[in-house]
Amino acid sequence: MKKAFKTAVMTIGALLFTAGNSWANTVVYDKVELFQTETFFTDTFEIFEAGSYMATLTDFEFPLPMIATGMSVTTATESLGSLLVPGAFTFDAAPGNYFVSFFGFATLSVPQLGQYGIEISQVSSPVPVPAAVWLFGSGLIGLVGMTRRRTH
Repeated sequence: MKKAFKTAVMTIGALLFTAGNSWANTVVYDKVELFQTETFFTDTFEIFEAGSYMATLTDFEFPLPMIATGMSVTTATESLGSLLVPGAFTFDAAPGNYFVSFFGFATLSVPQLGQYGIEISQVSSPVPVPAAVWLFGSGLIGLVGMTRRRTH
């Protein structure tokens, strides 16, 4: 009986621990490119689920940091956000087609390499654990403490 009770308490504890702050991101656009001297482009991507999204621009500083870079995310009619330095911004989007534009300069004079990365992903909120689960778990822990106290 004691072994089954301990197993149940440990299982519930593991569930509480893993369910507390779980979230996942779905990547909807991803590009990493190595270029020489300068690059410009505009790509399209599609969003299938309404929600909040995060656009991230990374300068890999290979072999040196870029001297100028920028990125923007737009619909056909409005700008949803832009950056003129590496970083990230969030925007809300409905299902549909979107555009990402990028420019990067590794150098203005001699040919030199530059490398960047762009990722646009859906940001999910943490899933809250209902208060009843927390109360049930703390009650079980209290019962274990009381049983250990009686046996010693």
